[in-house]
Amino acid sequence: MYSKVLLVFIGGGLGTVLRFLLNTIINVSSLPQFSTLFINVLGSFLFGIIYSIVAENSLVSIFLLTGILGGFTTYSQFTFDLIELNTQSQLSTLGYFFSTVLLSIFGALIGVYIGSKMVN
Repeated sequence: MYSKVLLVFIGGGLGTVLRFLLNTIINVSSLPQFSTLFINVLGSFLFGIIYSIVAENSLVSIFLLTGILGGFTTYSQFTFDLIELNTQSQLSTLGYFFSTVLLSIFGALIGVYIGSKMVN
């Protein structure tokens, strides 16, 4: 049990640092929500691939999926972006919400498809 908690702790820290670095690199000042959208869709895509390849509940799965990708993707920033956008435009808020959710699901499905092809 303690080894799993340690793996999530280390992986979460790594994922958070990766998110911070990528956010810094791709930050578009005219559209600050883009980096959050990109990171969440990329994280969902990678989750799908890894989920298809790695055995569920294995230590590798716990480290990569729960730890790294759990720290990499960001629901809290997504929520903050929605609140911030809502003060500007309800239409932009709805567009951002639906594009993030739908593209993340689509990214995960593509990742699962690619991952399953890699295994077979």
